[in-house]
Amino acid sequence: MSNYKLQITKRGFTLIETIIVIALVAVAGVILSDLFIGQNRLYRSETAELNVTADARAALDDVDNYLRQANRAVASHSTYSAGPQILILQIQSVDGSGRLVAGTFDYAVYYLSASDLWRQVFPDAASSRPAAAKKLANHINGLVFTYNNPDYSLVTEVQTDLTIQESAGAQTRSITASSKAKLRNY
Repeated sequence: MSNYKLQITKRGFTLIETIIVIALVAVAGVILSDLFIGQNRLYRSETAELNVTADARAALDDVDNYLRQANRAVASHSTYSAGPQILILQIQSVDGSGRLVAGTFDYAVYYLSASDLWRQVFPDAASSRPAAAKKLANHINGLVFTYNNPDYSLVTEVQTDLTIQESAGAQTRSITASSKAKLRNY
């Protein structure tokens, strides 16, 4: 009987092979995390741009809607005085079925508070229009109401210029939008 030694070879990874694999995995991880961070930054930036655009459009649509219903602009109502950042509209009151109530008026006031654009409605007692304060947009960086006549009782058209700005990480998104609307019966 011969004495043969059974030779079993155990082959594993060498230290150099292990270091190379770890380095490749680390490089792939860095690349993937950089792509993820870049996509996340782009998503936040685009979302901020969509938000400012939507807020500006909704706010201008609301102002234009009330301007088209208004009989006239007024110089003051309650504690508000009209000016470049405050718009006060006199709107004919409506009853529960939506018909105009002769001789009675509601008032809508648009104003800037801090960086928020608000609409406050002051209805007449005979009106079914609800009294309400509604925030139309936030992150307002600029608001200007331009009247086509310095005498508020003679105003027939109002231009609204609105600038909204929102930060998205290191970037800031901003939009300036304008609209012009005529008051009712003009």
